[in-house]
Amino acid sequence: MTSVFTSARMSHHSRREEGGEAHEHKQVQKKEHTSVMTAEVLATLAPKVGDVVVDATYGRGGHSKALKAAAKIKLISIDADPAAGKGVVEGNFGDLTNILAAQKVEAVDKVLFDLGWNMTQLSAGKGFSFMHDEPLNMSYGASPRSGFTAAEVLNEWSEETLADVFFGYGEERYARRIAKAVVARRKLQPFATTFELVEVVRDAVPAAYRRGRLNPATKTFQALRIAVNDELGALQSGLLSAWSALAPSGRIAVITFHSIEDRIVKRYFASLVKSGEGTLLYKKPLAPSAAETKSNSASRSAKLRAIEKVCTQ
Repeated sequence: MTSVFTSARMSHHSRREEGGEAHEHKQVQKKEHTSVMTAEVLATLAPKVGDVVVDATYGRGGHSKALKAAAKIKLISIDADPAAGKGVVEGNFGDLTNILAAQKVEAVDKVLFDLGWNMTQLSAGKGFSFMHDEPLNMSYGASPRSGFTAAEVLNEWSEETLADVFFGYGEERYARRIAKAVVARRKLQPFATTFELVEVVRDAVPAAYRRGRLNPATKTFQALRIAVNDELGALQSGLLSAWSALAPSGRIAVITFHSIEDRIVKRYFASLVKSGEGTLLYKKPLAPSAAETKSNSASRSAKLRAIEKVCTQ
């Protein structure tokens, strides 16, 4: 199945197609995090007594709590952040096969991936937010999954590769301008903090773009975060591992927030349907209710896709 992902993932030296809407990293005043589409997740996964359920992205625990309250299940909650909470397995869902093996779990019945941004990370001091001047790290875990920090990307990668990253992972229309400005700036002084990057991006883009609805650095920050945490590679590995471990009639649900992730999930699920291995639970992805988007603006770009493993017996 690896070939299914080839066109959906950008290496550091290849160009991605333009398209889709970027995940909007908003200027958030409050630190609370609300899990999205919880009712839809419960209806989709329909946990039953005795099910082995994996919440691959624990975050603040909203989905895990709801799943556990719905039925008496064996719940495995995973998060890359070592400070996620008691009882949570520290790890990246890209390593799901190894995580399940360490938990002595051979098969699972339900798996949830919520790829949304955990707002509490904005105050983690790792450079995720352009609202605070912090070191340019951007790693979810104790160390970057990719092996490099955001500062290393900015200070060491070529102008062409930086443009590819900003365009491919952030869908940033001014990727080339920003990459050129980054290279010019680092010749004078290496990047160290978020405000240094924000200033360079702001000065590199047109005035009208600076006055737009989003902070002009939003997509650049998104691109760096995805690269540092190898988010697309982890998603691909996580989906493959989850499907491999999934029992017959088991279900996988994925909530995405931007088009890059959604394309990966859509194409992989389509390949499973084409091969006769899976059945889509929804022909089109579910969106949050109007009431939810009104009460939680972070949910407005969410899409829920789900698939069930065909039982061959």
